[in-house]
Amino acid sequence: MKHAEALTTAQALAGYFGPACKWIEIAGSIRRGKPDVKDIEMVCVPDNTPPEKPKLEFGKPVPPTHKTKLDELAHRMVQAGDARMELNGDRLKRMYLKYAGIKCELFINIPPSEWGVQMVIRTGPSDFSHWCVTNRKFGGALPDGYFVKHQVVWIAEEMAKHDMPKNADKAIELLTDTNHLSMPEEVDFLNFLGLGWIEPKERVAKWNR
Repeated sequence: MKHAEALTTAQALAGYFGPACKWIEIAGSIRRGKPDVKDIEMVCVPDNTPPEKPKLEFGKPVPPTHKTKLDELAHRMVQAGDARMELNGDRLKRMYLKYAGIKCELFINIPPSEWGVQMVIRTGPSDFSHWCVTNRKFGGALPDGYFVKHQVVWIAEEMAKHDMPKNADKAIELLTDTNHLSMPEEVDFLNFLGLGWIEPKERVAKWNR
């Protein structure tokens, strides 16, 4: 899909999901301004206020209930035949947009994930993202003594990497005031890497090998 069409589709999606989010941004190749876009990537902070429970009507099937407004809106898209849900997780929703003929990945930024780290990783490109989370002793940009897991910059002296659970929900229980660094904005993570702000279209990995 050409960039202009993909951007218009992504903006419409952001408007659709916006009421269910505190914040939502377009990421991936659209944000980097690539001429041809293979899929739509977006990052959001959801509004986790539970939606109103649907009213029961006599003689009609019991309507589904949803944990969040985001779940409810995604379900409506599927029910309307506008999308096919391929993965419906709490942290990632992957759907194929039938009306546009393109896949969309919605990355849901919930704890322990830090927005600043998430946006750098999801903006890409993939080689740049990998470089950013690889320690300098291995040729990457990440200062030694730290590691990134679940979109969190952990301090290795305080938290051993091999003790980090694969499940992000379990990692929440390990968070303390002293074992990780706060990265509320994208520029915070880029500054920590010693890169300063880099426009998305200019992000290139510089492996030191």
